[in-house]
Amino acid sequence: MWGSERCQRWLQKKHLKAYRFVMGQQNLLSTIRCEMVDDGREVYWFHAASYGEYNVIRPIIRTLRNEKRRCIVTFFSSSGYIALMNENEKSHEVDNIFYLPLDTKSNVKEFLDIVKPSKVIFAISEYWVNYLSELHRRKIPTYLVSMLVADSSYLLKWYGYPIRKVFKVFTKFMVLDERSKENLAKIGFNNAEVIGDPLFDNAIRIAKEPYQNAIIETFCAGNTPIFVAGSVSDANDLSLVSSLIEHEQGVKFLIVPHEIDAVTLHEVQEKIPAKSLLYTECTADTDFTDVQVLVVNILGSLSRIYRYGNWAYVGGGFTAYLHSVIEPAVYGIPVAFGPRIERKTTPKEMVRRGIGAIVTTPEGLCYWFNQVREVREQEDVKSRATAFIEANANFTQKVCANIEQ
Repeated sequence: MWGSERCQRWLQKKHLKAYRFVMGQQNLLSTIRCEMVDDGREVYWFHAASYGEYNVIRPIIRTLRNEKRRCIVTFFSSSGYIALMNENEKSHEVDNIFYLPLDTKSNVKEFLDIVKPSKVIFAISEYWVNYLSELHRRKIPTYLVSMLVADSSYLLKWYGYPIRKVFKVFTKFMVLDERSKENLAKIGFNNAEVIGDPLFDNAIRIAKEPYQNAIIETFCAGNTPIFVAGSVSDANDLSLVSSLIEHEQGVKFLIVPHEIDAVTLHEVQEKIPAKSLLYTECTADTDFTDVQVLVVNILGSLSRIYRYGNWAYVGGGFTAYLHSVIEPAVYGIPVAFGPRIERKTTPKEMVRRGIGAIVTTPEGLCYWFNQVREVREQEDVKSRATAFIEANANFTQKVCANIEQ
């Protein structure tokens, strides 16, 4: 169906992300076969759903990759694939980057025949039944990193049985808390170990690296404080941030949407109650005198952009997919997010420590902002955030030790 040019043009116009996914699957196995030339190195295959999940395994790859070991990464998400492809042109941190072929038995067998991984590492919650079944049949050591199994998880319900059935493939589950370990034991898996989140190590490394962005620095020049709204994902996120923009005309805003297709960007700019520009419309010489909002419509830079902020809001918290709250926290700034934090341990701990806050309404976001408006309150948060980040550093080595056993 999607092979016709007419359908592809329609999809590209109406749903860019779906278009990229469809195009990425075309002739995919042939592409992988051409690029996976056997060079004598053992292959570690890493898989992440999207760019956010990749940041969990990034420090693991940096530790495990060497001249005798080839590290390849697959993505389900086009945004993750594109962001890492762009980064890898400069960093060369992985050997190969591919979309994940669809989870059919024939695709899985052909993919594994081509790649021939000696070990496989999945991030967070990627459960592809045919891949896991075939990995088990081939007796390939397979690991799940940064897993969280809440009491409400479908894995504990009767309808989670098809996934539980293929969990026998996992050599080890590396989970984020004791509750997850206990819940896995309830369903018969005693090969879990509580290990911290490698995402902290990745965020710490990024925060320490030099970064300059001439356009953003021109926008942020002067003494006007900066609010960063990252991974703005839906109408709820946009409503909260737009209300704050309207109330805080003495603050500049960097808004980084989770999706950057033309339809989404139009919706974002239409909702913003102030003059805004798109990042891609600007240069370092742009006059931002009357511009209160810069909409950053590029991929892969958010974790670095947070360094320009005095405060941050992280999107996705009105769905089950809150984005990374660790990325802004490493800069020691107050962080707000939506209420759906049941799938993650870090935001709960940030709330407990007074680093982060749950907001559910525009009024709630404005109230929180007033609580952390002053420099004194910001310094208090920075002190608590620094201690929190330091306490959660250096878990990558523990993860890697488990994989290399």
